[in-house]
Amino acid sequence: MEPILTTLADKVRPSHAAVLVVDMQNDFCDVAGSLGRRGTDMSAIRAMIPRLQGFLGSARQARVPVVHIKTVIDDDDYSPAAKELWMRKGGTATRGLVRASWGAEIVTELAPAGDESVVEKTRYDAFIGTTLEYLLRAKGIKSVIVTGVATNVCVESTCRHAYMIDYYAIMPRDLVACGDQAAHEATLTTMSRYFATVTSAADIVAAWPGAVIGRVRAS
Repeated sequence: MEPILTTLADKVRPSHAAVLVVDMQNDFCDVAGSLGRRGTDMSAIRAMIPRLQGFLGSARQARVPVVHIKTVIDDDDYSPAAKELWMRKGGTATRGLVRASWGAEIVTELAPAGDESVVEKTRYDAFIGTTLEYLLRAKGIKSVIVTGVATNVCVESTCRHAYMIDYYAIMPRDLVACGDQAAHEATLTTMSRYFATVTSAADIVAAWPGAVIGRVRAS
């Protein structure tokens, strides 16, 4: 029987852990993107970017694989159900994240390094209709450290799915963000109770041999 990983150090061991960076794209993270233009409070998201940038530096030092996930929605991918929800919330039948647009690009500070994988998705959940699970299985990954935006939507959906297909899920509370602090905190509570280990970036980096904790920058 496979041993149960009970400590954070065991779960985030570089030999079998990967960092997932979810939707750190201009439309979601830049004040000039689609969320910012709609009036979303971007302060928590903007403050999280340098912390995540530092954390990725630490992950690379420790040779932990980093997988970047981005939402790209073409007309054929944007379902009637999604359009109806968007319109009910006051939007139109179309929105951002168009392939090859500025809005769909990963923010400059978090651009993929070297040969890091980029997985494109069309739904909140990064496992739905993508190659993510195959990529992780091929690398022998047991644990996923889920970071990015939005805490209560794409990050949560991806984290839930990871747990449901038997990955250890780790959510660093200071490396996920959204425009609603109450929703952010509620998600962290739910994740901690039912789906994931909720911890801090510094505690994860402290468990990585050879990584520099100081690279996790304060906001």
